[in-house]
Amino acid sequence: MTDPAAEFDGVALVDRRWLADRIADTRRAWACEDDRVAGTLWWYSTSSALLAPPVAALLASGTAPDPRLTELVCTARPDGSLDSVRSRATVRGPEPLADGLRESIGAIVDALAELGGPAARSLWAVAADSLANRGLDAGTALGSPAAGSALAAALAELIGPPMPRPRFVDVAPHGSVAAAVDSVPAPGSRRFLRRSSCCLIYLSPVVAAPGDIEAGERAKCTSCPRQRPEVRSARLAALLG
Repeated sequence: MTDPAAEFDGVALVDRRWLADRIADTRRAWACEDDRVAGTLWWYSTSSALLAPPVAALLASGTAPDPRLTELVCTARPDGSLDSVRSRATVRGPEPLADGLRESIGAIVDALAELGGPAARSLWAVAADSLANRGLDAGTALGSPAAGSALAAALAELIGPPMPRPRFVDVAPHGSVAAAVDSVPAPGSRRFLRRSSCCLIYLSPVVAAPGDIEAGERAKCTSCPRQRPEVRSARLAALLG
């Protein structure tokens, strides 16, 4: 179990022994024995914490914390998930930020995949979804979801394969439509990410007993791609109030 008060350098995120311990923490926290599930849950949380500060800062000011692991100082929660992330340096503009993200995400994904858990392709998809959601969050906070989704798409394009390009959907009470990344959502609608990854939380006994299909379905995230499209659309529309 990690000490939540202790800071550590970002290079720990690619240390195989350190990562194995964090996956073990996650297995205990979510009562799961499957390293694929534990590794995915850990990366789902970690990638979000890693991407939120630079994406929000870049959108707000054009300058972002340098995401290279050698510049990062982090803390972790008792369950092993990443809590806070700060950088000793800054970068200006989307190109150097994308370069740093490609380097850091790629190194972490390779390390996690080597430990025998999730496949690299699925981990890149999780990272793409984290990037897109943090972009949407940042844009919405500034009053422009379109700016947030456009920035996320631009960064994903600059990072390049194997990161998937994010897709978005504008949801209204009467239905949903695919959204151009730089378009303004129609009045009464709200922009959501069309996810390409699954965090696998529904496979944890903490949220659904093994074999309890109904509980497993309820435990899936609202935007989970492993739902029937009509179920996902209805759950997203319900968030509009």
